[in-house]
Amino acid sequence: MTSRLTRREMLKTLGAAAASVAVLPTIPTGARAAAPGKYVLRLSHTHATGDTALDVFAVKFKELAAAKSGGQVDIQVFPNGQLGQEREIVQQVQQGLCDMMASGTAIWGTVAPKIQILDLPFLFRDYDHIHKTLDGEVGQALSKYLEERTGGRLLAYYDSFGFRSVVTRTKEVKSIDDMKGLKLRTLPSPIYVKAVELMGASPTPMAFGEVYTSLQTNVIDGYEHDANTTLMQKFYEVTKYFALTQHISGALGIVASAKSIDALPPDMKKAVMDAATEAAAFQRKRAPEEDEKAMVELKKKGMVINIVDRKPFAAKAEPFLMSFSKDVQADDLVKKILSVK
Repeated sequence: MTSRLTRREMLKTLGAAAASVAVLPTIPTGARAAAPGKYVLRLSHTHATGDTALDVFAVKFKELAAAKSGGQVDIQVFPNGQLGQEREIVQQVQQGLCDMMASGTAIWGTVAPKIQILDLPFLFRDYDHIHKTLDGEVGQALSKYLEERTGGRLLAYYDSFGFRSVVTRTKEVKSIDDMKGLKLRTLPSPIYVKAVELMGASPTPMAFGEVYTSLQTNVIDGYEHDANTTLMQKFYEVTKYFALTQHISGALGIVASAKSIDALPPDMKKAVMDAATEAAAFQRKRAPEEDEKAMVELKKKGMVINIVDRKPFAAKAEPFLMSFSKDVQADDLVKKILSVK
C-alpha cells in the first residue's frame, strides 16, 4: 500500500531534513519512525492517485524498490501536488530537500534548456520512436546534461498515457482555423507556450493545480493535455470537446537528487536504480491501452472527440523545430531524433 503523509507532517519532515542529508536511514519520518537500516526517500508528483501516468509509475517503483532492497528502501509517495507545484519541487530536488520527482521532462527545461527538445511539437511519430530515442544516444546525452546542469539524476524515462491534444469548454476544434482566439492553458515552459502559439491559439501558462478552477470560472477556454489526464482529473466536468492534435508526446521521467542517491550504500543504490528501470518498462506497456481506455470513457462522459488534419499544424511547427534547437545548442540531437527509424 502506498505510504502517504499529510502536508503538515511533511513540512515537519522537510524541516528536519534541511539540517541533515536527504536520505534518512534511521530518523523518524512523518508519524512513523524508520527501523534501523531503513532508507526513506520522498517522491513527489502532481497526478491524482490511480490509473494516471505518474502514479502508476510511482506505485510500481515503490513496490520494486522495497522488494529489491529486502524491505530496506521505503519510497514515500506524495501525489496530487501535496508537496507543492512542480516548479517548487524542482528546486527542492536540486537542493536535496525532496529526494525524487516524477514529472514531465518539460518542467526541467526551466533550469536545463536543452531537455526541452523532447517536447518540440510534432517531433515524435509514435511510442516506438520515443523509446528508441530515449533509450539510445540522445536519451543518455540529455540525462548526463541534466545532472551536470542541475544535480538532478534522471533514473528512467517513461510515457505519458497518450499524446497531448487540445481540449476546450465551448468551442469545437475541427481544424487549425478553429484555434484562433482560444485561451489555452499550457505548461509554464517557453516551448509549450510557443507550441500553442504556432497552433494559432493564445497560450496561458499556469500551474497544473489551477486548471480545473480556471476552466470552471471561464478564465481559460481550454488546455492541452492527454486523454488519461483529462479523465483522471475530471476535467470532462468543465470541458466538452477533445481535438486530437497529438502535438506533443510529453516525455516523462523520474529525476532524483544526486545527493540522495549517492548517499545510499552501493547495494541500496543499485536496488533503487534497477527498480526505476523496471517500473518504467512496466508503465510504458500501460500507455497505449490507458490512452484508448480513456478515450472510450470520455465519450461515455459526453465529450466530443474530433480527429483533425495534423498536417497544417505540423507545417507551422517545422521551422521552429530547428530554430529552437539551435538556440539551445541541441540541433545535433534533434537531427538524430529525426533520423531514428
